[in-house]
Amino acid sequence: MHTGTITKGLKPSWEPLVNLVGRDVVPCFMWMFALKLDDGAEVHAYKSIATRQYIHLAVDGRAFAVGAGTERYEEVSARQALEQAFNGWEDAVPRPRNAEAVRALLERHRSAASETA
Repeated sequence: MHTGTITKGLKPSWEPLVNLVGRDVVPCFMWMFALKLDDGAEVHAYKSIATRQYIHLAVDGRAFAVGAGTERYEEVSARQALEQAFNGWEDAVPRPRNAEAVRALLERHRSAASETA
Protein backbone atom coordinates (compact mmCIF):
# COMPACT_ATOMS: atom_id res chain seq x y z
CA MET A 1 0.00 0.00 0.00
CA HIS A 2 1.19 3.47 -0.82
CA THR A 3 0.25 6.99 0.14
CA GLY A 4 0.14 9.70 -2.48
CA THR A 5 0.20 13.47 -2.79
CA ILE A 6 -1.65 15.28 -5.56
CA THR A 7 0.79 17.38 -7.57
CA LYS A 8 -0.05 20.83 -8.83
CA GLY A 9 0.42 22.11 -12.34
CA LEU A 10 1.11 18.84 -14.08
CA LYS A 11 -0.15 18.50 -17.61
CA PRO A 12 -2.29 15.47 -18.44
CA SER A 13 -0.32 12.45 -19.52
CA TRP A 14 -2.31 10.09 -21.70
CA GLU A 15 0.54 7.66 -22.38
CA PRO A 16 -0.14 5.30 -19.43
CA LEU A 17 -3.80 5.03 -20.47
CA VAL A 18 -3.01 4.61 -24.17
CA ASN A 19 -0.55 1.84 -23.30
CA LEU A 20 -3.19 -0.03 -21.31
CA VAL A 21 -6.42 0.48 -23.26
CA GLY A 22 -5.35 1.58 -26.75
CA ARG A 23 -6.33 4.70 -28.67
CA ASP A 24 -9.87 3.47 -29.44
CA VAL A 25 -10.83 3.38 -25.75
CA VAL A 26 -9.01 6.52 -24.50
CA PRO A 27 -11.97 8.80 -25.43
CA CYS A 28 -14.00 6.92 -22.79
CA PHE A 29 -11.98 8.70 -20.08
CA MET A 30 -11.30 12.14 -18.63
CA TRP A 31 -7.93 12.97 -17.09
CA MET A 32 -8.55 14.16 -13.53
CA PHE A 33 -5.25 14.68 -11.69
CA ALA A 34 -1.71 13.46 -11.14
CA LEU A 35 -0.08 12.41 -7.90
CA LYS A 36 3.24 11.21 -6.60
CA LEU A 37 3.32 8.05 -4.51
CA ASP A 38 5.59 7.56 -1.52
CA ASP A 39 7.83 5.35 -3.69
CA GLY A 40 8.31 8.25 -6.13
CA ALA A 41 6.01 6.89 -8.84
CA GLU A 42 4.07 9.42 -10.92
CA VAL A 43 0.44 8.29 -11.15
CA HIS A 44 -2.34 9.71 -13.30
CA ALA A 45 -6.02 9.39 -12.43
CA TYR A 46 -8.51 8.93 -15.25
CA LYS A 47 -12.27 8.85 -14.80
CA SER A 48 -14.58 6.77 -16.98
CA ILE A 49 -17.17 9.04 -18.56
CA ALA A 50 -19.74 6.22 -18.56
CA THR A 51 -19.29 4.71 -15.10
CA ARG A 52 -17.68 7.61 -13.20
CA GLN A 53 -15.14 5.11 -11.84
CA TYR A 54 -11.44 5.86 -11.69
CA ILE A 55 -8.42 4.06 -13.01
CA HIS A 56 -5.04 5.06 -11.54
CA LEU A 57 -2.00 4.32 -13.70
CA ALA A 58 1.67 4.95 -13.04
CA VAL A 59 3.90 6.04 -15.88
CA ASP A 60 5.86 2.81 -15.34
CA GLY A 61 2.73 0.79 -16.24
CA ARG A 62 1.53 -0.24 -12.78
CA ALA A 63 -2.16 0.06 -11.93
CA PHE A 64 -3.56 1.03 -8.54
CA ALA A 65 -6.84 0.93 -6.66
CA VAL A 66 -7.69 3.35 -3.89
CA GLY A 67 -8.65 1.75 -0.59
CA ALA A 68 -12.20 2.63 0.44
CA GLY A 69 -12.06 5.75 2.59
CA THR A 70 -8.30 5.45 3.11
CA GLU A 71 -6.59 7.40 0.31
CA ARG A 72 -4.04 4.58 0.21
CA TYR A 73 -3.07 3.13 -3.14
CA GLU A 74 -2.79 -0.61 -3.59
CA GLU A 75 -1.12 -2.09 -6.65
CA VAL A 76 -3.56 -4.23 -8.64
CA SER A 77 -3.46 -6.09 -11.93
CA ALA A 78 -4.42 -4.33 -15.14
CA ARG A 79 -7.45 -6.62 -15.36
CA GLN A 80 -8.64 -5.63 -11.88
CA ALA A 81 -8.18 -1.93 -12.64
CA LEU A 82 -10.10 -2.22 -15.91
CA GLU A 83 -12.92 -4.23 -14.37
CA GLN A 84 -13.30 -1.64 -11.63
CA ALA A 85 -13.28 1.28 -14.07
CA PHE A 86 -15.79 -0.35 -16.42
CA ASN A 87 -18.00 -1.99 -13.79
CA GLY A 88 -21.59 -1.56 -15.04
CA TRP A 89 -20.55 0.11 -18.29
CA GLU A 90 -23.13 -1.73 -20.41
CA ASP A 91 -25.97 -0.15 -18.42
CA ALA A 92 -24.35 3.28 -18.07
CA VAL A 93 -25.61 6.46 -19.69
CA PRO A 94 -23.89 7.65 -21.75
CA ARG A 95 -22.42 4.41 -23.00
CA PRO A 96 -18.79 4.44 -24.10
CA ARG A 97 -18.31 5.83 -27.59
CA ASN A 98 -16.75 2.65 -28.89
CA ALA A 99 -18.59 -0.12 -27.04
CA GLU A 100 -17.10 -2.88 -29.19
CA ALA A 101 -13.56 -1.72 -28.41
CA VAL A 102 -14.37 -1.70 -24.67
CA ARG A 103 -15.88 -5.19 -24.88
CA ALA A 104 -12.82 -6.49 -26.78
CA LEU A 105 -10.42 -4.86 -24.29
CA LEU A 106 -12.13 -6.43 -21.29
CA GLU A 107 -12.32 -9.83 -22.97
CA ARG A 108 -8.64 -9.68 -23.92
CA HIS A 109 -7.63 -8.99 -20.31
CA ARG A 110 -9.97 -11.66 -18.93
CA SER A 111 -8.56 -14.22 -21.37
CA ALA A 112 -4.98 -13.29 -20.50
CA ALA A 113 -5.73 -13.65 -16.79
CA SER A 114 -7.33 -17.08 -17.25
CA GLU A 115 -4.35 -18.30 -19.31
CA THR A 116 -1.92 -17.40 -16.52
CA ALA A 117 -4.08 -18.92 -13.77
